[in-house]
Amino acid sequence: MLKRFILHLLFLTLFIGNLSAATADKIGIGLLHGKWGDPSRNISKLAASMKSRGFVVITPLMPWSREREYDIAYPAAMGILDDAVRELHRKGASVVVMAGHSMGANASIAYAAYGHEKIDAVIAIAPGHTPDRPKYHQNIESSLNEASEMIKAGRGREKATFGDLNSGGRSAGINMSAEAYLSYNDPLGMASMPISTSKVTQHIPLFWIVAGPEDVLYSAGKAYVYDRWPQHPLSRYLVLNSTHLNAPDDAENDILQWLDALSPANTETNRK
Repeated sequence: MLKRFILHLLFLTLFIGNLSAATADKIGIGLLHGKWGDPSRNISKLAASMKSRGFVVITPLMPWSREREYDIAYPAAMGILDDAVRELHRKGASVVVMAGHSMGANASIAYAAYGHEKIDAVIAIAPGHTPDRPKYHQNIESSLNEASEMIKAGRGREKATFGDLNSGGRSAGINMSAEAYLSYNDPLGMASMPISTSKVTQHIPLFWIVAGPEDVLYSAGKAYVYDRWPQHPLSRYLVLNSTHLNAPDDAENDILQWLDALSPANTETNRK
């Protein structure tokens, strides 16, 4: 009887040990959609592939979706990502990656700089939204001036129709508050990826993926963000032969392989 009890206890110990090891190896990913999109568009296939590989994936509906129309300012959007990171940990992830497509990539970069929860890596897929770039700034300058004047007059929470740009030269008028508009479009604000990068202090890897020669940041090259990022041996710069909207699908295999390299041993080294 005692022998059977000891064998049962040994089996239980081994089972719990294996379960703990499996949990410790879990990678969690906050995967963010692009501007005017939602989790069911452009990133859905990538999210499904990540889940099929055993990764824990969260795809929150972000303020820049068509449904929400920038209903909160950019700093508040970082709070959504704080919640996502905490939820990934609750679901057993020990390694957390913030990833995004287009505007979602912009937010992933911003989170590495301004987020309150620690992350272990960033994936930026066809990064977009570049209010710091001259061409983008020129196209929204009148809306930016209007929002600034409203804020100066104490009308920052008042809504108006402001110009918004998307990939491929698309534009739309979005009804949102002046404060929110400025938070997303200030060339010196949180949406400037070079400025965000300059504030990243964690030595975590960055996977920067350019869709192809026609993509918005192809001409900017590595100097725009990648070369400014804190150096890490797992960082990678990839140029696809794709389009802005198809980049998440076309980068799928490269992303999955890169995620496999983010073992707990590697991320423990990152924290030192």
